[in-house]
Amino acid sequence: MKKTKKIGKVIKWIFLILLVLLILMTLWNMICGISEKKDLKALDYGQKVDVGGKNMVANIVGEEHDTTVILLPGLGSDSPVLEFKPLAEKLSEQYRVITVEPFGYGLSDLSGNERSFNAIVNELHSCVQSLGCERYYLMAHSLSGVYSLAWANQYPDEVEGFIGIDPSVPKQMDYNPFPVDMVTLNKAVGNLARFNNFIGIRRLTSVSDPRNVLTADPTYPYTDDELKTFRLLTLHRAFNKDVLGELDKLSDNMTAMKQMTFPQEVPVLNFVCTSNCEMIPEWEQLHRDIITETERSKVIRLEGEHYLHFDNLQNIVDAVFEWIPAA
Repeated sequence: MKKTKKIGKVIKWIFLILLVLLILMTLWNMICGISEKKDLKALDYGQKVDVGGKNMVANIVGEEHDTTVILLPGLGSDSPVLEFKPLAEKLSEQYRVITVEPFGYGLSDLSGNERSFNAIVNELHSCVQSLGCERYYLMAHSLSGVYSLAWANQYPDEVEGFIGIDPSVPKQMDYNPFPVDMVTLNKAVGNLARFNNFIGIRRLTSVSDPRNVLTADPTYPYTDDELKTFRLLTLHRAFNKDVLGELDKLSDNMTAMKQMTFPQEVPVLNFVCTSNCEMIPEWEQLHRDIITETERSKVIRLEGEHYLHFDNLQNIVDAVFEWIPAA
């Protein structure tokens, strides 16, 4: 009995100590966050484009080229411009490359609007129009693949082709390999990231090296200023209201687009990763099923994880250079 009471006291003291440490870390994180507000407001890259009275950020490289490639990020990318920088630099050897940060991403404003796929596509298209793009290729990672599918159907005369980096497809919701649905799983991941940011775990993890919390190519030589910018955006803007709004609408958006395919005049180059193909045996076929153009379209399986533009950068660039006709 005495031994049981002693163990109970030890557990109680351990719990209290952990609680105090958690409170102290949260306070430290809040103080750091307040001190960083000025730095956060001073962050600047790319150019601001007015879209419905709010600022959407786009970064352009390779302006001397005629062929345009629009880069679109996966769900919750903290800084699409910095995440895609290694890819954009390589592609800019032959193309004008525009990385667009949707509302709620990177340095773009929050939209404050419902995140239906129509709203998102209209916002992105407005940005591209304001930049004077009349014909272009869409190149999208993950969830932006779904938005690109809708975009190509709305503006088939503008979209010269689509390039997918392990892109999402509407019917993938029918092949969920997890015991919980994908929407619930993604929301859990998003809310966990927000909680970790709130109590300071991600800040603490990034003290020794910002890359510890960044979704970025680990081999790319980012400058100290770029790493600082990337870290601040990760700590302060991850899974904000717009991104969580996308998650809320994910099921509705996928369902509304379930039977959608790319128009016959839009060729497709889809890269799919082996990890998803192993987890979802239908993954590669799902990416073939949305293609209707047959002369130029391809689906290429690459060894690696979902972020193929990190560990397969040169393979992707070489394939794109070969696939897009010379200007």
